[in-house]
Amino acid sequence: MQFKLLTCLVIGGSLLLANPTFGQRKKNKKQAPSAQKSTTSKKSIAELTKTCQLSDGLFNLYRDTINGELYIEIKAEQLNQEFIYFSYVEDGVLDAGHFKGSYRGSKIFSVVKYYDRIEFVQENTGYYFDPTNAISKSKNANINKPILASESIVAYGKDENSFLIKADNIFINEAFQQIKPSPRGNPKAFGLGNLSKSKSKVVLTKNYPENTDIRVSYVYDNPYPKSYGSSAVTDARSISIEIQHSLIAVPKNNFKPRYDDPRVGYFMTQVNDMTSTDATPYRDIIHRWNLEKKDPTAAVSEPVEPIAWWIENTTPVEFREIIRNGVLQWNLAFEKAGFKNAVAVKIQPDTADWDAGDIRYNVLRWTSSPQPPFGGYGPSFVNPRTGQILGADIMLELSSITNRLKRIDAYETAELQLFDENTEHDYTMCSMGSIMNHNTNLAHNLMPIIGYSEMEENEFVQQTLYRLVLHEVGHTLGLNHNMKASTMQTPEAIKNKEKIAKEGLCNSVMEYPAINIARNKDNQTLFYDNKPGPYDYWVIDYGYSASLDNDEEETKRLNNILAKSTQANLMFGNDADDMRSAGKGIDPRVNIYDLSSDPVAYAIERIELVKETLPKIKDKYTIDGQSNQELLGAYMSLTGEYAIQLRVITRQIGGVYVDRSFNGQETTKKPFEPVSLAKQKSAMNALTKYAFAPNNFTENNELYAYLQQQRRGFNHFSQNEDPKIHGRWLSIHSDLLNHLLHNNVLRRINDTKEYGNKYDLSTYMDDLTNAIFKADANTSVHTVRQNVQKEYTERLLRIVNSKSYDYTAKAQALAEINTIKKYYSNANIGNESTKAHRAYLNWYINSELNKN
Repeated sequence: MQFKLLTCLVIGGSLLLANPTFGQRKKNKKQAPSAQKSTTSKKSIAELTKTCQLSDGLFNLYRDTINGELYIEIKAEQLNQEFIYFSYVEDGVLDAGHFKGSYRGSKIFSVVKYYDRIEFVQENTGYYFDPTNAISKSKNANINKPILASESIVAYGKDENSFLIKADNIFINEAFQQIKPSPRGNPKAFGLGNLSKSKSKVVLTKNYPENTDIRVSYVYDNPYPKSYGSSAVTDARSISIEIQHSLIAVPKNNFKPRYDDPRVGYFMTQVNDMTSTDATPYRDIIHRWNLEKKDPTAAVSEPVEPIAWWIENTTPVEFREIIRNGVLQWNLAFEKAGFKNAVAVKIQPDTADWDAGDIRYNVLRWTSSPQPPFGGYGPSFVNPRTGQILGADIMLELSSITNRLKRIDAYETAELQLFDENTEHDYTMCSMGSIMNHNTNLAHNLMPIIGYSEMEENEFVQQTLYRLVLHEVGHTLGLNHNMKASTMQTPEAIKNKEKIAKEGLCNSVMEYPAINIARNKDNQTLFYDNKPGPYDYWVIDYGYSASLDNDEEETKRLNNILAKSTQANLMFGNDADDMRSAGKGIDPRVNIYDLSSDPVAYAIERIELVKETLPKIKDKYTIDGQSNQELLGAYMSLTGEYAIQLRVITRQIGGVYVDRSFNGQETTKKPFEPVSLAKQKSAMNALTKYAFAPNNFTENNELYAYLQQQRRGFNHFSQNEDPKIHGRWLSIHSDLLNHLLHNNVLRRINDTKEYGNKYDLSTYMDDLTNAIFKADANTSVHTVRQNVQKEYTERLLRIVNSKSYDYTAKAQALAEINTIKKYYSNANIGNESTKAHRAYLNWYINSELNKN
């Protein structure tokens, strides 16, 4: 037995010693791979780069002057060190999901030498381990560190103090960043083909001591595209996307991370504390610039280095001073936080030897795109380890302030399509420009008819620019949206010129509010806020006020700032809570296109303004020598606003006010408080009158024969050009029902009755059914209303048979169907169209119910 065991060991030992993997492991314990000598023949960097042009910087680059090949040099001292990777889109096409100025985020990577290869390894920054805790010894367990790229060393520096690898193999692939989007569900959607290695190329390199920039043109070939895209796609068989890659040295400074809190709205990096036993083991760090006082002892001091902005020389000359003043308005908030002249603005001269792609400069840039993806966009890139903002750009689209609709379609709900409930929102993106594009068109169509002067219209344009710039600069300071901001003032206060001039319309410029155009011109105050609001002052104080050296005292100081969150003018709610899409969010104050503490009252006033204006647009916009394009645009803008305000009203139904204050703060509010019965009934009464009453959408029919687009070639070839009136109004009604009958809303109405909601589901559903059927139950039914009655009935029947609705909703839906049958039990009332409609509904209900 002993002999057999010994034999096995010897044989096993022989096998292990012969196994190169085992031998390598033994060697690794004595000598790290980066220090091991290569047995391959070594070529020197000087020898290999004889025909190359050197660009020295953070990582030296060598560009072959004959064939254009690019090499990158890794110094020995850079091995096993962390760097920051960042990329953005220098140019692209919106159809492919890439547009000029789009930031792609930041990540930390390390450079590792493994024998004769250099590896770029992404670090995971989402977890924290307290180094004093024993569990930190296993901090790398089960956490992926992907190898983004691995390249053979092709040449060595003197004494092997540096290593040369082929950069083309890294950057003309999608190694550091995915460029081609993952396949979507729709096989007919526009898509990129295969990356062409022969056509793709490095188009620009720039090198600096702290960063290395490589710009690549990625070319995708698709010989047989399924979709040819928009007019911006010249030829769908070949699509070029320009991406700039930046490798950045990790800043060495005294920047101290500041932690996120749910009561304020900063962009942040989520970090989980894996050694904490708290219920919320979060160490999320907010994104903010590194501001240090020149005089740390002064209450207010200039910064050592201000946040410097450059207005790109592409900016229309007439806008430059307005934009400059708008950016500088943020200094008001920073002064309250202890910094004087924290933000500086300069104009890029035409003789500048740098362009906006240089990440060392923060630039306000302008474009006028065929398909504007935004009207303004204010991204920044950060150090993921600390949250320090390292740079930012602001992209501004000319369309956001011009009277130009992105798409005029007489047959759809126009502006409502911006926020389709099936759209997945990217909460780092900003739609402020799209909002302002709608608001600008609305203003241009309302103001001449109300009687605003040319001077007042110019003031509107100036306030629009101020507001857009203030909003986007706010994003670059780290602030995310605050969709509760528009509820600060009452409807009456909004008309008080002295009060609004002093306090502003909203508590923050980070909101998407309705434009404030008074129904009575004498009541006009600001169109938009032209300076930061009280929330903005408060949130900047939290993020940027100077830290105390003592950690315990610093925590106490920040908590004192956060304790103010219960003040009425500091309310906050961001995109994660907003109700722009049907069934999403629960707090109706967290919304877009609304204004005032009573959004229903404001919406009604805006709807009445539209109703007063519509009969006047034919005379105003029927101009000799011109087509009816301007009349059509006015009609679409005004009726689109009507529909948007109806949407705002629907969000009161089943709404719940959310309060995120912490226990112990001075407040009597509960975390969740259902909207009062009075407010929900007020919203339902408004919908009954302005959305579902028989006479709605049947007025102004003298306009319909004039809603003609100007012919341009064969642009309407795929669809007849006559206005699809019934389709448009049905789409508006359908949009309202998307929310009013959403399973989340019906379930919430039922749930909230357990903690204070007095508007029970049966009462609400009865009110909705009556709003749609009762008024013309014994008369003829207009065809517009026939459509909504059929749509409502279909949805009720789908609820009855749906698996996603709860039992209570199904039972109530069936009760409403029986009510409809009673309304239409006599199918012989009304005109012939009405008789046919009622007979069909009865047949349809019976046939659907009999299927089950």
